[in-house]
Amino acid sequence: MDSISYPPDKAQFSEELKQYFTKLFGATRSHQLAVALRQPGSFFYLRTNTLRTTTKELVTQLQTENISAVIVDPELNAVALSILPGAPVPKYNKIVVADKASSENVLLGSHLYRPGVIRADRFFEGDEVTVVNPRGYIVGSGNVQTNSSQLPTQKQGLVVKITNPFYSLPSMADLIAYQDGLFYSQSLSAMLVAPILDPQRGETIIDFCAAPGGKSTHIAQLTKNQCHLFSVDRSKKRIKRLMTESERLGITCIKPFVGRAKEFVEQHPQMQADRVLVDPPCTALGVRPKLYDETTIARIQSTASYQRMILESAVPLLRPGGILVYSTCTLTVEENEHNIQYLIDSHGFKLEPQTPYKGMQGLVGSPRLKQYVQRIYPDLHDLPGYFIAKLRKPE
Repeated sequence: MDSISYPPDKAQFSEELKQYFTKLFGATRSHQLAVALRQPGSFFYLRTNTLRTTTKELVTQLQTENISAVIVDPELNAVALSILPGAPVPKYNKIVVADKASSENVLLGSHLYRPGVIRADRFFEGDEVTVVNPRGYIVGSGNVQTNSSQLPTQKQGLVVKITNPFYSLPSMADLIAYQDGLFYSQSLSAMLVAPILDPQRGETIIDFCAAPGGKSTHIAQLTKNQCHLFSVDRSKKRIKRLMTESERLGITCIKPFVGRAKEFVEQHPQMQADRVLVDPPCTALGVRPKLYDETTIARIQSTASYQRMILESAVPLLRPGGILVYSTCTLTVEENEHNIQYLIDSHGFKLEPQTPYKGMQGLVGSPRLKQYVQRIYPDLHDLPGYFIAKLRKPE
């Protein structure tokens, strides 16, 4: 099996997607975005779990574990570790092909687990292998922890322990600070969302599409476990992970619900939440590092329609005057500004100013819409691309 080194020398996006970005941002800016998306940012971020420690104490604890970390945003209790190029990744004779999402994680040093393996050469436990993405780009190498003959019947478990990632980061799960629940790994972009929601103690709050739990755990943290938080997600496996993380972080106020937003509404028809967070599935065009992307315009449009269905479910559960925050990790206007305009036109929602506001204004819509929404860009902010809007339901 042939393979080629990472990173690719040009944007690995479909022609349709390239044309979309060019129309939205212009040719020069579109190229800059593509370059930024191919690479991770300069830093890997941790959100301090203020239920158990302070940001300063977290940095001190990490230093005792030989991890160099700095406080980068006291307002968000954010700590950063530098992402550095790793040692040259050796190319071994035996190849393991990882799916797109897993290969992008391997780039940053994550181990490769069975669900992420697409196919592999024949290998035995202890063999050294090179991991590549579906297009053949090398993303790391390491030692296999099983035999290839077991893969057909193996559903879970570690397959490749990565020893040579393309970028160098410590294994978070191995740290005492992680095991003690002192932090949650989360991008700085995503850390903005819960503070913008501004949850208060004693309130009823719904987090739709909540798993694996970054924003739910942040909401719980901000209210010091003193809110009634319903975390809704259709994936039983992801909800289980959310609750495992909650236990690690010392969070006790989350009420998990496995099912779609519509099913939650059907089972809680009288609920009137004070605040609702909708962070729906999206095309994830702001996520980095992105080895390639084949998103089509049709998929962008269908995803935006699905997001509106979730928003429609959220509206009746929010009390009059309540707050709704909508966020995505994508860059399209269909999934972002257009959905916000839909809420305004169809249900009379009013945009609210956001705090904190660290990004840039919206791309389309009325002057108020552009001013009040927030966009984070990989090429301008050295962060994953993000969109956030805050709205109030009419009284």
